Amino acid sequence: MELGIASIIDRHLQVSGSRKRHHGTDSESHRTPPKKNDGLSVGESLMLVSIGRACHATSKMGFADWATTTTLGDLAGVEVDNLISQHFWDQMDQLPVDGIDAIERETVQGALKRFEIPLDLLLYDATNFFTFIASTNRRATLPARGHNKQKRDDLRQVGVALLCTREHGIPLWHQTYEGQVADSKSFEVALPAVRQRFIDWQIDLDKLTIVYDKGNVSKANQERIDRSGFHYLTGLTVASQKGLVEQANQQLEPVLLKNGKSVMAYRNKQTIWKRSRTVVVHISERLREGQIRGVLQHVDSAQRWLSKLADTLKRGKQRRSRSAIERDIENRLKGRQHLREVLRYQLLGEDPRLTLTYDFDQAALDKLATETLGRLILATDKHDWSTSEIIESYRNQAAIEAVFAHMKDTDHISLRPQFHWTDQKLHVHVLTCMLGYLLARLLLLKAERAGGKFASQEKLLDTLERVRKATLLCDGGSKRKPRILNRLEEVDPGVRDLLPALGINC
Repeated sequence: MELGIASIIDRHLQVSGSRKRHHGTDSESHRTPPKKNDGLSVGESLMLVSIGRACHATSKMGFADWATTTTLGDLAGVEVDNLISQHFWDQMDQLPVDGIDAIERETVQGALKRFEIPLDLLLYDATNFFTFIASTNRRATLPARGHNKQKRDDLRQVGVALLCTREHGIPLWHQTYEGQVADSKSFEVALPAVRQRFIDWQIDLDKLTIVYDKGNVSKANQERIDRSGFHYLTGLTVASQKGLVEQANQQLEPVLLKNGKSVMAYRNKQTIWKRSRTVVVHISERLREGQIRGVLQHVDSAQRWLSKLADTLKRGKQRRSRSAIERDIENRLKGRQHLREVLRYQLLGEDPRLTLTYDFDQAALDKLATETLGRLILATDKHDWSTSEIIESYRNQAAIEAVFAHMKDTDHISLRPQFHWTDQKLHVHVLTCMLGYLLARLLLLKAERAGGKFASQEKLLDTLERVRKATLLCDGGSKRKPRILNRLEEVDPGVRDLLPALGINC
C-alpha cells in the first residue's frame, strides 16, 4: 500500500490499454479508468497476490481460504471469499507483457527513494525454476527442457535473471526467459535492459559496479560490459587461465579480510581480451574441500561402472569391438570433474578376449588439490580497489544466491511450481513474486531500522503471522448501542514495540 503498487499497475495498464484501443495514441483524453472486477481493479488484485506470495505462497485457488484467516480483506476493503482463482486469472489476463518493465521500474524507483537504498555494487545472476507444464502444451514457449539447477532435467523450466543491491538485497530488475537458454546467452540480452533501467532512473553508470559470475562470461559478453559504462567484477575459469594460476601458485601471500580471517591470494594486471584488467587469484578452502568431495564422488561412480564392465569382459559376454569399448569408457570419463586426471585404466588383449584394469591415482589428486583446486580467479576494472575489497565484493554474490533461495522457499514467495499455462501468465506470475519479495525485504528493513532483530524475512513474517486481532462487542448499556472494538491479542513486548513502525496499530 505504502509504495502505491496498485495505482502504478493501473496507471500503466490504462496507458497500455489506450494504446491497444487507439493504435498508438497515448493522449490523456483517450484514457479510460481500469475496469473493476469483484470490486477490485487489476492493480489492486495483483497487489493482493503479491502480498499473498510474501506471506503464504499458495495457488490462486487456495488464496481465499488463506486470506479469510487474515486482516487482508479489511485492509483492502473487499470480501476475500469472492476472490476465487477465476478472478485472479481474469485480472492477470489484463496485464500485457510489455507493460511489466515500466511497472517494475517505477515501483522499485519509489522504493529506492523512500527507503534511501544505496546503489554502488550491483549483483547479477540467473537461475531456473521447474514447472509441471506438460510437453504437449504448445501455448507456452517459455517453459523448455534444459540443465535444471534443482536436478529436475525431466521437467520443463523457466529462466529468471535478476539484479539486486548489495545492501539489503533489494531486487532492482528481473527478466523471465526461455528455460533452455544458457546463462551467458541470457546475460547478453539482460545487459542492455539493465543499462536502460539506470539510464531511465538518471543514475550515473560510472558510479556503479556490476558483479556477475563466470557462468555469464564470454569474450563477446565482456566486450559488451567494457562498452556499457558500468564498472565490473567477475570470475574467470581456471581452465581459461592456467598460466595465470601457475604464476599465482608461486607468489601467493596472505590477505586480511574484514572478518579477521586471511586468505592466500595473488594480484596482478593482466591483458585479457585486449584490455588490461586487475586480476586476483585466491584460494577458498571451502571450495577446495567441496571440489575434492566432488572428484571422489565421480571416482566412486566411475569405478562401480568400470567394475561391471570388467566383469562383463571377464565372462566373455561383451561382443563390441575394442574401439567401441574404449570410446564408451572415454565418454564416461570425459566432462566429469578432473576424472581423467585421477583415474587410470588399461584395456588389454585382443578382440574378442579383452581385460580391463583401472586404478585411482591418489598422487594425482594430491597434486590437483595443491595446484588447482580451490582457486578462484577474479577480474575487474576497479584498479584502485584493494585486494581484500575485490575478494569481499565478489563474495557478495552470496546475497543474490540467497534471493533465489528465498524464492524457492515453499512457504513464502515460492516462485515454483507455476500453476499457469501461457507465457503471458507466467510473466505476470514472476512479476507478482518479485513484488512480493520486494515487499518482504522492505518490511524486514523497516523492522531492522526500528531495532528489531530477525534472522531472516521469513522469521519476521512468521512472527507477525502469530499476531492476532480480536473483534470485541462491548455492551453500551440500556440506552446505548453495543460498541465494536478491534484489539490486538496479547503480543510479546519485543514484537509489540515494532508494530507502530510497521504500520500496525496496537
